[in-house]
Amino acid sequence: MKIFLVLVLLTITLLGAKIDNFAQEMGFERDYKIALAKAQKNHKPLLMILGADYCPWCRKFEHKTLKSSLVKPKLDKEFIVLLVDKKYDIETFPKQFQTQFTPRVFFINPKNEDVLLDTVGYIKKVKFSQEIEKAKKLYEDTK
Repeated sequence: MKIFLVLVLLTITLLGAKIDNFAQEMGFERDYKIALAKAQKNHKPLLMILGADYCPWCRKFEHKTLKSSLVKPKLDKEFIVLLVDKKYDIETFPKQFQTQFTPRVFFINPKNEDVLLDTVGYIKKVKFSQEIEKAKKLYEDTK
């Protein structure tokens, strides 16, 4: 029984580490309050990616879309990006952003935390790049 509990705890720890490692590799924030403060300070929209370690579509979105040379430079330049796990980080971000579906991306106005635009599910890099442009325009229109 002890071995089983140790294996379960180790598995949970390793799963939680995946999202941390990816966020660190990409330069994404992991804390909602810190990301929101940075977005407010830098006058940039907040892009919150809600995923789950058990979600294969989230991994595909991370590696095929977010890491792509079409998307990553735009994220770095135009947004403060936050990556949260819907299961493990549920207490760390506002309830208004909780969802059953992953991956889910919220483009958030940092002034009032209103959603400018959101997407659901895996999105290919070209389409996501277009969504980024729409969100930028929506944010600029609120200034």
